Amino acid sequence: MIIGVAYYPEHWDRKRWETDCALMRDMGINTVRMGEFGWSVMEREEGKLDFSLYDEAIGLLWEYGISTILGTPTATPPAWLCEKYPDIYMEDRDGHVRGFGSRRHYCYRHKGYLQETARFVRAMAEHYKDDERVVAWQIDNELGCEDEVRCYCDDCRAAFIQWLKEKYQTLDVLNEAWGTVFWSQIYTKWEQIPFPKQTVVDLYTGTGHNPGLLLDFAEFSSDSLIEFAKVQCDILRSLTDRPIVHNVVSEYCDNYKLTALLDGAGYDAYPRSEWDLNSPGRIGFHYDLTRGYDDRKPFWILEQQSGPCGWNVLGRTPKRGQLSLWSIQGAARGAQALVYFRWRSCLFGAEQFWYGILDHDGLPGRRYEELQSAVAGIKKYEDIFEMKAQRQVLVLYDYYNKFSLEFQPHGRQFVYKEEVIGYYEAMMKLHLSIDVGGLETDFSPYQMIVFPFACMADEKITKKLEAYVRHGGILVLTALSGRKKRDNQMWSKTQPGVFRELAGVTVEEFDSLEEQKERIVWQEGQDRTPMTARLWCEILRMEGAEQLAFYEDLCETGKNGEEGGNGNRPVISVNRYGKGSVYYIGAVLEDTEKALEKVCIREGLERPDLPTEIECVTKENSKYRILLNHGSEKKWIQMEGYKLLGEISGKCKVKAVSVDCESEKTEENSEIGKRGIVLEAFASAVFVQA
Repeated sequence: MIIGVAYYPEHWDRKRWETDCALMRDMGINTVRMGEFGWSVMEREEGKLDFSLYDEAIGLLWEYGISTILGTPTATPPAWLCEKYPDIYMEDRDGHVRGFGSRRHYCYRHKGYLQETARFVRAMAEHYKDDERVVAWQIDNELGCEDEVRCYCDDCRAAFIQWLKEKYQTLDVLNEAWGTVFWSQIYTKWEQIPFPKQTVVDLYTGTGHNPGLLLDFAEFSSDSLIEFAKVQCDILRSLTDRPIVHNVVSEYCDNYKLTALLDGAGYDAYPRSEWDLNSPGRIGFHYDLTRGYDDRKPFWILEQQSGPCGWNVLGRTPKRGQLSLWSIQGAARGAQALVYFRWRSCLFGAEQFWYGILDHDGLPGRRYEELQSAVAGIKKYEDIFEMKAQRQVLVLYDYYNKFSLEFQPHGRQFVYKEEVIGYYEAMMKLHLSIDVGGLETDFSPYQMIVFPFACMADEKITKKLEAYVRHGGILVLTALSGRKKRDNQMWSKTQPGVFRELAGVTVEEFDSLEEQKERIVWQEGQDRTPMTARLWCEILRMEGAEQLAFYEDLCETGKNGEEGGNGNRPVISVNRYGKGSVYYIGAVLEDTEKALEKVCIREGLERPDLPTEIECVTKENSKYRILLNHGSEKKWIQMEGYKLLGEISGKCKVKAVSVDCESEKTEENSEIGKRGIVLEAFASAVFVQA
């Protein structure tokens, strides 16, 4: 396994390098990532290439047993290049040019920059192609991580028109797909098609452009990024057999399509920063999503938080033990590379506050020692970490639904990705084994598939889901499903559109709740479980499905003047389809975990009984389970059928506790208690089947 760190030799005096190399070796670092922001060091003036600084650094690191991942530095075109091409910059929706001064300050479609990128990447690859010390290449850095993907410059407009011509061939086909008869938008020349810039209605509704135009522009912009990446991948593949990776983090790109170019998909993990206070579930979602872009390829963590961080404002300082736990969370999910960001906190530049393993003084301290211990724990159980995780539940995440619901979210506070993560987090708290993937994923290994907010859907995905359920699969659909076709037009079918037969329900009415909430009751026999709807709710009509939950305050009285029976307003249902089951949750829930727990109980899905603060990663065939305590307090747990193999980080003690699990007892008094494990705050451990 690669245990690495981002290192910037250009930031430090050469006299310091050997000290850094020795400290890295002693910590357990075997690889560094460098070069991704070094264009102006390698080519200070146009045509004057000089790789000597990196040659020297790579050589010294190698002497200490440390290999190198080289980054192509195209995220930061130097000042001389931007001076040469004054129109290189991207233009935003308001017509503002995003100029020099930060990073990612270029348009992906700029012909001059594409040529310069190809020239420089080829020269860099030629120089290092036979260097055994270079074990991988990272193209660029965090493509699309800033608001630079959707560019509105003249180059992009011309390229967009050409993209539309290739997709639709004729204007008649485009006009039909977009429904341009609405508002007299029928196009008779390609040049008439607008760019989705500001309109007269944008101030009060976000955008007034045609939904078909908006979706196509989002896909075109995604393709622009992917084509820029392909230029680099093609050059590298022609010159080297080293793996090509990238930190895939963009919200504006079809990352499944981007990953097809790569040998491994990477993610940059920052649970705490200036912008983020991420829960373990949010980070877990991104790890599993990155792995799910193509689970046949390695999953890498190309940046792992190693200290407090921010650009102008600092995020929370990680508590003692959290850095270790975050490292192990990624490794436990099968990451084949864990690269910390960064080695030493920089003394200058926009990331002065982005702390690394070492502080600005360069002295090893608490973070160094903590991560040194974490690395040792990861290496000890590396064979177990590398095993495939158990495949139990698949969450479907689709970028085109994301794009559609970004432009038309149905409610002002609805955010597709956040709501999908809500489902993931609920299942993580229920200790289910979860994968995340796209619509092309093989469904057959999974007991349950959750397809949240599938607003756009066609008959292709419907048939695939029907076959899955017919053979015994469990499917969970949610509100907003089946409203649109894949071209972003509404279905004329009764909602939930293509899912109507599969779900066995129709949507009778719906409401965008905004700030309001509706009370829900899940009732089976005498068991009544309260839940809450927020943002969006639908009233269902049963067409073969069984009602499971109803709106408490939207009930009509029955024939005898009592609530219940046919007078209820259904919101959650289950339909038996072939050998399987389809659940339809007709609201955005405040307490998704409750509903999914009910589904798990009904369907008999196996899951360990653990506190919600404990994350459980179950490896293939359930032989091993890795537990991580994300809570700030110790937790007492029982692992029926498993025994403690060992601690990874922190402390894990075998103790006897009272039956109510509240007070610890001594070993001598263990006969009056239950024997279990106490997992300290931010600790992790491996268990094996007894």
